[in-house]
Amino acid sequence: MINALPIAPGLIVKFYYWGVLIVCLFLYFNYSRSNDCSNLLKKNSMFPALLLTFFLMVYMGLRPTSAKFGDTVNYAYTYHLTSGDALFHVDFNAEWFWQFIMLTCKQAGFTVNMWFLIIEIGYLGFVFLGLRKLLGENSWMAMLFFLSAYSTFSFGTNGLRNGLACSMCIFVFAYAANKHIFQIGLVGIVLIFAFGIHRSIALPVAAFIVASYVIKSPKIAVYFWISSIGISLVAGNTVENFFMGLGFDDRMTSYITSADQDADQFSNTGFRWDFLAYSAMPIWLIWYICRKAEEEQREYGATAEEMETGVIGAGRIADVDSMKIFNILATTYILANSFWVMVIRASFSNRFAYLSWFLYPVVLAYAVIRLHIWKDQDRKAGLILVLHAGFTMFMYLVGK
Repeated sequence: MINALPIAPGLIVKFYYWGVLIVCLFLYFNYSRSNDCSNLLKKNSMFPALLLTFFLMVYMGLRPTSAKFGDTVNYAYTYHLTSGDALFHVDFNAEWFWQFIMLTCKQAGFTVNMWFLIIEIGYLGFVFLGLRKLLGENSWMAMLFFLSAYSTFSFGTNGLRNGLACSMCIFVFAYAANKHIFQIGLVGIVLIFAFGIHRSIALPVAAFIVASYVIKSPKIAVYFWISSIGISLVAGNTVENFFMGLGFDDRMTSYITSADQDADQFSNTGFRWDFLAYSAMPIWLIWYICRKAEEEQREYGATAEEMETGVIGAGRIADVDSMKIFNILATTYILANSFWVMVIRASFSNRFAYLSWFLYPVVLAYAVIRLHIWKDQDRKAGLILVLHAGFTMFMYLVGK
């Protein structure tokens, strides 16, 4: 039987953050010597990314049961109380697929760490497959962007249901954005299972649909995001009550109404300007790309692809398909984050924020790997990655 790694919980956390940062620094020093985008254009082997992903699946899955990992202790307690003889009943008003996974593992005689390992395989596995589909030419850097994100470790060890469901969304979005009939059927099945784990993914899924068929320009979404800040400041309580009335997330009501309960687990409540500034980083990059594409179109004239498709930047910043996919991912992130901004005062709103933050590293990775933004893009891509990882390390060191 597989049991927890014989490593102190504090060291598990420390090794993860320092290990990922060091790997990102090595990549940065390698890319910083380039004055063009030759490293990004060079197709890389997926083996290093696959090996690192597999190692972290085991490393995080076999972590000790400790309060150092937040809700890990609560999940473990629930698993221990679950009877292996319990009958599984499909209840579509609850997390039915999550219950199915737990009961199946329990009936198979798995230890709690074997169950955690199954969850981590799904958590990181779906991300790897999704990023492989989106950025197969450089899945190594793409995975480093995800692994070094502020929320990745936390939602792999604390917010397990939310983390797993959102990782499945990355897989779904990666394939759905390509709009192949067979792939749409495949991701539809995965999406049903994701809803059976955490119904709150209705928010990013709805944002993805709007981004695909309604708001096709990230620039319009940026205006909506700016407006959401004003709405939150002026009518935040009204918006929070509206979201509670929707009832799409079984925990959202408790997050909003428990402003002071367990506040020590969430630093502080109120309007989180620090989290807002963090969320704004990819939005600033998205805005920069939109402005750059518009300015180049005015200066050099529209490309044949721009005239044919109406996609600004097509044929100059990226090919048409890549530009469309970037616009969808960027707009999805901005719209989902906008709704979080409106309920930013809620206790544990970081869990609601993750419904957009899980796309944060995906948007950054797609922009710097697939789009051609700067002449020395290798150097700037490496710098953005190491700053991204450095922020996560800073937040870890200050205890956030």
